Amino acid sequence: MKIEVKLAKKDVGLHWKDLEKQEAPAEMPAYQPDQPAYPTSNKAKRDWSQIDREIDAELKAEKPEGDEALNKLFKEIYDRADPETRRAMNKSYQTSGGTVLSTNWGEVARADYEGKDRPTPPEGQVWAK
Repeated sequence: MKIEVKLAKKDVGLHWKDLEKQEAPAEMPAYQPDQPAYPTSNKAKRDWSQIDREIDAELKAEKPEGDEALNKLFKEIYDRADPETRRAMNKSYQTSGGTVLSTNWGEVARADYEGKDRPTPPEGQVWAK
């Protein structure tokens, strides 16, 4: 038969030599926060949160190219915009079929991209009703 017992340590970094009660209370070693909270035989300590920070820095340093760069630029503009500019961007892009992206609500509010103000379609394409 097998019995598994899980015990939680009061001091996470404290190393237990055994689980049996000692007759004379031995002096407990001081808690060392540098010790890992899990058993390990590796002498080198690794700061995993530092690795995460390095990966994040690498991703931010990457320069997007082509459509990805353009999409990133528009996303940054949208994120930093006020609600009126966001509304203008949404309406102009959606009503024009993706051919116009304006940040000026005064212009977009008056424009009719679905009708007469709609720009000419790309070469070889027609606007669907």
